Amino acid sequence: MLQTTNVKSLQVGIKHKLMGVDADLRFVGIYPSQDSTACEKGWFCPYLFASARTPQVPRSNDFSICQFFGPFLGGDYALAHKLLSETIHTLSLCDPNPTTDIGTNRLLILFTGISPYRANMWSTSRRPGCGTIIFHLLDGCPSLVIPVTSKAPICAWSPWTLSQMRLAHNSINAAGGMWQAEWQHEQICEWLDGVISVPHVDPKVREKYVEVLGRSVSLIINGALALERCQPLLGKLDPERAGICMFRY
Repeated sequence: MLQTTNVKSLQVGIKHKLMGVDADLRFVGIYPSQDSTACEKGWFCPYLFASARTPQVPRSNDFSICQFFGPFLGGDYALAHKLLSETIHTLSLCDPNPTTDIGTNRLLILFTGISPYRANMWSTSRRPGCGTIIFHLLDGCPSLVIPVTSKAPICAWSPWTLSQMRLAHNSINAAGGMWQAEWQHEQICEWLDGVISVPHVDPKVREKYVEVLGRSVSLIINGALALERCQPLLGKLDPERAGICMFRY
């Protein structure tokens, strides 16, 4: 298993000309929420908020994956390229190089954390014309690249945060509704299986892509769990704003 020995923080700017529009969010695997006051499932919303795309996540329901379908900004693809280039370890079911035309889009899946631009206030990230946000990349958490069909969203995220993962992992008797590694793994893999473009998967692994996909997602989740042993390195990483997200490019 990989172990995190370094955390890289990237300040990114998402240029836009939006004046505050609603984000088109669509939810997969919806089920009634056990706690309508919980807000962890919206941990990645500040990324959209910073770029003037206002997300609305219902409190009454939980979900397995939140998908964002627009409005699209060129910065979304540019960010995916940047995160890919800065990731130390990349698992891939196709050629991940964005300059190579494989005939379809790709999806980058990774564990990351986000922080506001200044003063630990998300309002500082929503700057006129350029949303500014800080991404934290951990060298012990590999990323994954897969080819996807036109069904894939611009970006998406799993609702479980690092804070929830730690709480459940350290609990002797996990209560109902708490995070479980197998549950998150199933949620992510089931969704990825619905958007992956099998004809564009590398021929070497195409016949066994389901197994390879499952193992790759396991490595991402295990990399996040292993952060428990790396506390001094995490610095400004907020466990309530860290989880698994996906970017199309």
